[in-house]
Formats: sequence, C-alpha cells, structure tokens
Amino acid sequence: MRSPLARLSTGARTAVAAGLATLLLAAAGAWWLRQYVYDSRMAAAEGQALTEARVIARDNTANGGISHVVHGDTVGLPYIVLDPHGVPVLMGDPFKSQSTVGHPFEPAPRTAAPSWHIKVKARFQDREGTARNRLSGNTFTAYGVYSYAGVSPAAPNSDWVPGQYTVYVLVTPFAAEAAVSVLDVPLDVGIPAAALLVAGIAWLSTRRALRPIDAIRSELAVIGENQLDRRVPVPRAKDAIFRMAVTTNDTLDRLERSAREQHRFVADASHELRSPIAALRTNLEVSLTHPEHADWPRATGEALIAVRRLQQLADDLLFLARPAEHDSADDLVDLADLATDTVTELVPVSSLRVTVRAPAQALVRGSTSRLRRLLRNLLDNAAKHAAREITVTVLEGESGVRLEVRDDGCGIPPADRERIFERFTRLDESRSRDAGGSGLGLAIARDIAHRHGATLHAAHSPPGQGARFVADFPAGRPASPDAASGVEANSGS
Repeated sequence: MRSPLARLSTGARTAVAAGLATLLLAAAGAWWLRQYVYDSRMAAAEGQALTEARVIARDNTANGGISHVVHGDTVGLPYIVLDPHGVPVLMGDPFKSQSTVGHPFEPAPRTAAPSWHIKVKARFQDREGTARNRLSGNTFTAYGVYSYAGVSPAAPNSDWVPGQYTVYVLVTPFAAEAAVSVLDVPLDVGIPAAALLVAGIAWLSTRRALRPIDAIRSELAVIGENQLDRRVPVPRAKDAIFRMAVTTNDTLDRLERSAREQHRFVADASHELRSPIAALRTNLEVSLTHPEHADWPRATGEALIAVRRLQQLADDLLFLARPAEHDSADDLVDLADLATDTVTELVPVSSLRVTVRAPAQALVRGSTSRLRRLLRNLLDNAAKHAAREITVTVLEGESGVRLEVRDDGCGIPPADRERIFERFTRLDESRSRDAGGSGLGLAIARDIAHRHGATLHAAHSPPGQGARFVADFPAGRPASPDAASGVEANSGS
C-alpha cells in the first residue's frame, strides 16, 4: 500500500519532513530547557532550605532558643521545630493546617556532628476542619539540622527544656513551577511556529533547487528527431543537477552522432544498392526488348552476378544492423586452426600464394562463425590488393592472441588507416566497385573484433611492403610453453 506522502510533490514531501524534524528537535530542546530550569530552581530551593535551617538553628542556640523561635513564623520557608524527644514545639504554615503521612520527622541523634543534616521526604494531607491548600496530597523534600536551646531568662516558666532541638525546613517546588510556567507560553507558540517556518523555507528552497530540473525537462520535451542539435541548460553550481545536465547533453551528442551516422548509412546503402539493381534491370529490359537477339546464357550470368552482389550487400547490412547481444557465443575457438581452414577455402579460388604461420593451438573465446567471417573479410581485402602473396600469422602470448594478415600490395597511406574502417569507404572507388566490393568488409571485421573484446587496426609497414592488419584478442586460457612450437603452411596455385 502506497504511503499518502507518496502522492505529494517533492517540495511538499521535503517541507513535511523538514517541519516534522524541526518540531521533534525543538520539542526535545524545549523539554530539556524546561527540565534544566526546573532542576536549577529546585537545586537553588534546596540550598536555600538548608541555609534557612542552619540560620534558625544558629539563632536558637545564640538566643537561648526562645527569642527566635517565638518569632519563627517570619521565616520565608515552611518549618517545624522538634524538641529533644521529637515532639513538635513550633511550626509555621502550612504545618499548622497539614499533617504528614507517617512520621518522617525524627529528632537528630545525640551523637550527631556539628555539620549533621538530613534530607527526608514528607507527604502532606489535610487536617480535619482545615481548608485544602497547595501542599495537600503532595510529597516534598525537607532538610533537617539540629541546635541547642534552653530556657530563656526572659521566660522562666516556659515549657522549653535545655537540650538538642531539630529544625526541619520544607523545600517547595512553587518557585521552580513558576519559572517554567513563564517558559511554557512562548514554547507552546514558538515551537509550532518555528516548524511551520522551516517547512515553508524548505518548500521554497526545494522549488528553487528543482527549477533547473524543470528547465531540463522542458527542453527535453521539445527535442525531437529533427532537433537533435538542441541541448539542455547546464546550471552553474557543480552539483548533482550539473552532472545530470552534462550527462544528458553527452547523451544527446551521442544520439545526434548516431542519427547522422544512421542517415549516412541509409544514404550509402541506397547508393550501393542502386548500382546492382540498375544493372540487373537494364540487363533484363534489354533482353526482354529483343528476346530473339538476346544472349540468354550471358544475360542470365550477368543477372546472377548482380543478384549475388545484392545478396552479399544485404547480408552485410543485416549483420551491421544486428545488436551485439545476438552474438553471445562464448566458446573456446582455436584461432590457429580456424586460420588454416579459412586459408584452405580461399586457395582453390585464388591465384595468390597464401602462407599461414601459427602455433599448434591459440585459444580465444567467441563465436566460430563470426571469427571465420572476420578472417574471410581480411583475406578478401588482402586478395583484392595483393600482387603475389598473402601471409597470415597467429601468435600466442601471455596477454592474448594476435592475428596478422599481410599482403604485398601497394599498402595504405597513413592518413587513410582509420578511414578504411568506415562503412562504404573505398580508397580505389572504381577498382573496388568493379571487384564486387561493397566497402563494408573491413567495417564488419572491426565490428566483430570489438564484439569479442579485441582490437583491429591497420598497422605500420615499410613502404613497398603492402598492408598489414593486426587484431589483438584476449586469451581464452593462459599461454602454455607447449604452444610455442608452431606449424607453417604454404598454399598456392
């Protein structure tokens, strides 16, 4: 089931995420601040309670116990004084109107040190007939210290007896609660407002950040087959959008080049097909116009030559149009044996001397039929330009297998060594066309090499020593010492 947020736009989702994150972080910070203020005020209240208890104890001791105790209700914090037997002798509000649950207030031990103090918890409940106040039903902390007090000369009949008295002062949270209540109002209003503000800023920032993407989308929407020269805008900031725009333009460059090559290929293929079709049509029309004077065996032979040329051209075009994934054969192919077999097929139809130099075995991975076609295309090209001899060499090394086809023709000018691999390229236009070549043989050979992870190029050869084509294949297995013992085959008419 899709989340409801998935239906929102990217800007809206970003705004919601930023707002929620701000709300959580601000709430956590507000809770920490509130707790810090409360704990700080409570710590201050405890320190004040302990100080007041010591003040009462000191004054009681200095004044004989009565003068301060009689006026003890002027102390700022609630207190209670116990006599040596633990009986309350004096207390201030709210101890007068409240009673404690249990008996947490105990007299100080007789062996207590001068610095003795104690911290206790006291829970209050209402006395019968008294009004309820803020202490009712709550538990508070109280600090107790002791002092010595006796009968004052000013009050000889007093019930006070000499001895060790204990003073407890109550720690109330009312000041701390008042302090945090001051924070509650701005926090309750400020946190949601801050979350909304951050969400709005995130939404606006996301819209601005996505504006280049929208510009790229708009430009791509209008780029068509006849407008491949257009490019998407590239933002100045070198971020992910910049890289996407650059990659998009690179892709459009490749598409434009591919479209130009396709148009050129179609035009060249049409031009190549026109000649044999025109020759075939002319031959048939002339023969049918004057059937009684036609040399039908000759006409049929010329028509067959034109049809064979058309068939070869169609096969070449079909191969070039075929995707590479259709050639997925990954067999071990003995290139040395394949070279020998291909040369053997060529010898009966050639007047040239063909020499094969190859090791006992040279394994590569690929398609046997495709590699055979690569060899045949190289040999056909060499046969068209060789004077007397063609040499095929197969070498196996640690890095791979090298195939070399050399002829003793006029060679290839350095400026044309790459151009000859382009489709429908002929260095000698009239001679190649008369020989039946389509200008696709070398292009197909290089394409087969690339599909097998190999390279094919026209290598340098000394002037007057013909052309040399070199194909380097990755090895099908590591080279072995036994493979160095090669064989040499010579064939000729």
